[in-house]
Amino acid sequence: MSKLGPLPARTDRRAQLSAPRRAVLDLLVERQSLTVAQVAQELGQHPNTVREHLEALDRAGLARRDSLPPAGRGRPASVYSYTPAASFSSPEYAVLARVLVTYLARAFPDGPALRRHAREAGRSWGRAIVERDRGLDGGHQPGRPASTGAGSSGEGTTGGAPGGTPSPRPGNGRTDASRAPGPAPEPAEAARLRRAAVDRLGALLDRAGFEPAAEHDDARSRLRLHRCPVLDLAKDRPEVVCSAHLGMAREILATTGITPGQVSLGAFVEPGACVLQVTSEPAGGGDDAVRVGPA
Repeated sequence: MSKLGPLPARTDRRAQLSAPRRAVLDLLVERQSLTVAQVAQELGQHPNTVREHLEALDRAGLARRDSLPPAGRGRPASVYSYTPAASFSSPEYAVLARVLVTYLARAFPDGPALRRHAREAGRSWGRAIVERDRGLDGGHQPGRPASTGAGSSGEGTTGGAPGGTPSPRPGNGRTDASRAPGPAPEPAEAARLRRAAVDRLGALLDRAGFEPAAEHDDARSRLRLHRCPVLDLAKDRPEVVCSAHLGMAREILATTGITPGQVSLGAFVEPGACVLQVTSEPAGGGDDAVRVGPA
């Protein structure tokens, strides 16, 4: 394979489903993960009917079944979530994305300013992903220190607030600036936390349709992104789209203490993938750490 960069995101497969089964899948996409009983209650259907739809979606690769942690006696309940193959894409959303990117490029024709604003837009996207994911698991993610919160990447502004005003942390009213930095973890522990953070990011990007594959060594972690939800647009305006993707990834990783200088993105750098890299130490590439094309 000689073409550099990822493949397009998978096409919408809802059209192949019956209306009742499509309603079940759409509910999973909206709510992320649900039990049979929850789907039945939401849709007003019998649990046996819902179970049949969910099992069919599982067989088709559009949903995934996992077991909840045991709670007392009996078999643990199953919970269903949608897979990246179920991600919805439509021509209308593609047109909207192109219009927004074109407007941004016209509003900020200067290269560095344009990329900076694109990264800030990506950070807002990352914060939304973090908040949604935190709400799904009761407020804490694996590999994330309990005291950290979204919006702490430190790139451009603090906590995403305009003008550099620190954002208060949820639940305690304190700001990032009011917290004294804790002791740095030992190298082995820092590597473990980095790997857990990158694996968590990979799970979120997988849900968004990027089809990532992670690899780790002592000095760095890499996520190879084999698909892109807006591939044609990324090819036309990588300085906007890829910068936004970098900002989003940095914001998600910032919730585990990884700094922007540790995170860079190589867009269209190898056959079949873009590469997001997270190093143990800041790489010194600055905020604008998107490289387009092979070195």
